[in-house]
Amino acid sequence: MQRRMTTIAVTGALLAVSATFEPDATACSLPGYSALRAPVSIPPSLFAPAAPSQAAIPSGDSGGSIVGLWFVTFSSGGAVVDQAFDAWHSDGTEILNDLTNPIEGNVCLGAWTQTGPQTFKLKHPSWTFDSSGNLTGVAYIIESVTVASGGGTYEGNYSIYFYDTSGNPEGSFQGTIKANRVLPD
Repeated sequence: MQRRMTTIAVTGALLAVSATFEPDATACSLPGYSALRAPVSIPPSLFAPAAPSQAAIPSGDSGGSIVGLWFVTFSSGGAVVDQAFDAWHSDGTEILNDLTNPIEGNVCLGAWTQTGPQTFKLKHPSWTFDSSGNLTGVAYIIESVTVASGGGTYEGNYSIYFYDTSGNPEGSFQGTIKANRVLPD
């Protein structure tokens, strides 16, 4: 039932941001944006100090690791479209929990790899549905990010690629990402 009710309102949100493409609903949203309410812009400083201590960085790392918990802000066209807590695991998997209503499917799963010094690529597969809850295809949310020196922040770009159930491309959407590491007290 939860997946049948996922992010039906994302079509209107994407139309407002990108007049070139009108997608159906996705399980992980935009990623996670809901047109039912305006996104909340929570200051990243609530979750992490500007300069983390080396004790907060994963052991054996000089600050370039993506492994850990992050507070992420997704933007497009200068507007915040989503915010989330994002846990990157050392085994190459990732779990994102965004501010979308849980009934819309606010948890995404992904897989990541390191592509260079302090740079990483993430892929989130997601189902897409029409407003009646019928499967219409898949969306792939792709992120390319770079962890800053010191390991307290990362930033980069994301793209969402939509495909129908036959694998035919149906459009895309792009934006930017900024994240702050969430540290224990």
